[in-house]
Parts: sequence; C-alpha cells; structure tokens
Amino acid sequence: MRCADCDAPTTDEDICAECSLNGHDPLGLEGVHVHAVDVEKADSQVTRHLCCAAESDEWFAQKLMSMIIRQPCRGIAQSPGVDIGMVLRHACAARRRRAWRDIILTGVNFPAILLVLGSVVVAVITLSLAPLRVIAPVLGVSIVVSSVTTFLFNLFYNHAITGSLSRKCFSVEDAPEPRNLLLRARILEIEKQTQGNITIYQGFKPFRGYGKVIGGWSFAIDIEKPKEFSEKCSGFAVHEIRDHVRRQVEALEWLGLRVEERIFVSGRDVSDGGAFIGQDGRPRATIAGREVRNLLSKPDNRARPYTVIRLLGWDGELALTIFLRFVIVKRNLFIEASHSILAPLRDSFRRHDQVKRVEGWRSYLGLALRSIRLFSRPMSGFAHLREWREDRRVLADVADRVAGPDFDYGSFFSAREWASDERYQRYFQKLDGEMYTKVVEQRIFDALVQFLDKHHIDTGELVQRQTTILNNGVMVTGNGSINAENVAGGAGAHAGHGGQRGGGQSSGT
Repeated sequence: MRCADCDAPTTDEDICAECSLNGHDPLGLEGVHVHAVDVEKADSQVTRHLCCAAESDEWFAQKLMSMIIRQPCRGIAQSPGVDIGMVLRHACAARRRRAWRDIILTGVNFPAILLVLGSVVVAVITLSLAPLRVIAPVLGVSIVVSSVTTFLFNLFYNHAITGSLSRKCFSVEDAPEPRNLLLRARILEIEKQTQGNITIYQGFKPFRGYGKVIGGWSFAIDIEKPKEFSEKCSGFAVHEIRDHVRRQVEALEWLGLRVEERIFVSGRDVSDGGAFIGQDGRPRATIAGREVRNLLSKPDNRARPYTVIRLLGWDGELALTIFLRFVIVKRNLFIEASHSILAPLRDSFRRHDQVKRVEGWRSYLGLALRSIRLFSRPMSGFAHLREWREDRRVLADVADRVAGPDFDYGSFFSAREWASDERYQRYFQKLDGEMYTKVVEQRIFDALVQFLDKHHIDTGELVQRQTTILNNGVMVTGNGSINAENVAGGAGAHAGHGGQRGGGQSSGT
C-alpha cells in the first residue's frame, strides 16, 4: 500500500513516515499521517463572488470606483484570497453596460416626458384636445424602447452570471479589459501595487485588508544568555532568524498557505519622492531587499517589516493571517505576533449562485414580462457623463498635483473587509481557524528553538512561553472576543446579529 500524498510505501493508508513534519507531529498524533488540509488555492471563489456583486450591484461598483480606482495617490489595501484587479475590471465592464443602457433610455424617455408634459400644458392653455394626440405614440415608443433595452440588459446579465461567472466556468485569467485607456492603466497600476511588498495604511489600524485583529502575543529573549555555562553564544543578524522561520513555515507545504515579507507604514509618515512615494506622487509598489534590511536594523522606525503568514480555508472565505516581527534591541530578541481574521462573505454576496439561466421560451417570456417599463431612467444617462468627466479629471494629471504636507497617502477601503460577515457561518470554521493557528505557531516555535539552539542560546524561557501560548490559544487583547458566531476585535469591540449591510444585490434575473 502507498501513501496517497507522497506515494511512499506504507503499512497502513493512514500512516506515512515520509510525510511527517521533520519527525515532529504538531498535533501530537504521533504515527498518524497528517494530510495537508484541503484548503485548495481558492482565491478564485471569493474573487468570483465579488465580481458577481460588481456586475449586479451598481452601488457596490460605484464604491469600488470612488474608493479605489479614483484614489491614484493612495495605497491599495491587499486582502488574502482576492484578485482585486479582476473585480475592478468587472466593475468597469458593468458600468459601461449600464451606461449604454441608461444613455439609450435617457435619450428616448427624457424627450418623451418633455413631449407629454408639453402637450398637456398646451392642451390646458388652448383648451383643445388636439395636442394630446401625441401622447399615445410617445407612450408606445417609450414602452417599446424601455422594455427592449431592459430585456437585453437583463438577458446579458443573466448569461454572464450563469456563464463566465459561474462556479464551473469562472477563470481568473479571463476578465474584460476596460476600453478607457486611463482606467486600463490605473487597474494595471493597482495590480502592480498589490503584487509589491508595501502596505500604506490610513488611520490607526495597520493591517488594512486583512480583517479584524483578534489578538496576538509578544516576548523578549536574552540572546546573550548561553544554554550551557561553558558555551558562548554566537551572534546573528535579525534577517537570519526571519529567513529561517519563513523557510520552516513554508516547508509545511500546506495548500492555501503563503508566506511573504511586507512593509507596513502609515500614510502620514511618507512623503513625495521618498522610499514609499515616487516623484509622480503615486505610492511605490516595492522597496528593495537592502532597504528592508535597513528597516530591520531600526527597531523604532515608523515603517515596520513583517513576515506575513496567510492561510485560506473554506473555498477562500476563511482567511487567517499571522504577522510576525523580529527586532534585536540591545541584548534581547523581541518577537511580536498579531492575528487577523477575515470572516466569510455575507450571504448577499452569494445569491448569484441561485440565479437560473434563461433558456427556453417560458424563461424568455417571463424575463420579457418582467422587463416591461415606461419612462425608465429618464435622467440616469447624465450621471454617467459626470462619471466619465470625473474619471478623466482624477486620473489624467496625477503628476501635476501637489499634495499638502498633511495629506494621508494610506488606503482606507478594502472590498474584502467590507463584504465580510460579522460572524462565522459554520461552527467548524471556528475550529479550523484554531487548527490553522496552532499548527503554524507550533512550527514557528520549533523553528525558533532550533535556530537559537544552533547559536547556543538558552531557550528555557522560550519553551515556557510556547507552552503557555499553544495551550491557551490566541490571547485576545482588550475587550474583544471571537466565538463560534460573532467575530470582534479591539478594545470595546462588539459583534452581534445586527442587520446585514447592503451589497451584492441582483439587478436582473
């Protein structure tokens, strides 16, 4: 018999010596094969739900446009499990289709309303019924054009949701490109920023886009205290222990696990032409490794480098992130960890999977009847003209703008956070979040002990801290809480069963 994962020969299908984690089982199930949890790389599913919402919910699409695309001088909040560039492409494509619909309806119905009102006024003034003869054909034209336009718009939406945006057909490689060159360039710039290693945040919360901070831990270790009195501690640079821990965590080879190095800095602590803002006034995407190491050597610097460990589960809807920071201060190694969690999407962002494809004469007839309109959207076309003018005003001449000394370059909106529910939706989601945390933290502490032992540094206090943290789980700070239903973090935070926020509403059948 062979192992299903590594194909190594085994005596029992649940036992495999080859797949053990360096001879150490973090869950204490010695001899039992711990298969990689099936949290398959499901970035596409959360992205798909957000793309569907951008296609169907005009208000959500407008929020993406105003708070992300039209903010060229601000950073971008990156969220695990989301391809924000694709979501923005679908928002632009949906806005373009709505614009064509609204321009046609405004071009017909606005003059039609004027004609009807004018004929009524003339009939009243002249005390004659002759001017009213124009009303019937005007109403007929309005009903036909409004109904046909609405029918075609809803039909296209239905085929998009049940076709290219369905669970079976969706692909992150297939996204509509904006025809507007300014929008296309802006989305490419946003994608470049999300692929970089800098997060410029706004406000008090540094981990924008990663959800609620639910707790963490920190401690200091005397790195000049030898393990044995006869030995002498060997020195090391802080980046060496960071690299060692990263390699050990990556060695888990857990599907849905990703480790990266990222710099977090407040938007008020950066300036034009510096390390984080280019001469054109736009945030930079990446800083070089040498600059990162310089930041590591400055423990009190306002820009903080973190090792970011993210884990995805439940089709990408449960995202746990651990932020690790290592600093050497005098003769002490300071280690800090913060935990953030993104709860699943609200139910309103999954309604699209319930939409049935329009096919067959009965479905077409039903859609046609539901599409009958009169004087539909007579003024909405003018709003799109204002939007296009605003796009050009904001995106065309960013380099010519002069930001004031108090300008905050930080990101202030995350689509993934905004779409998240306030509670777990399954009890097992809570248990899985704890499992991900404990397995990764066990590997982190094992890596720390291994590294410090190699440098002959006493690890007795570290082992005691490890036992306390792993036995008690995440230490929630302040008055925050996290349980099987609600997710809340921070001092005085509260999460309840309040009403759902808007978002992800269908605009067609």
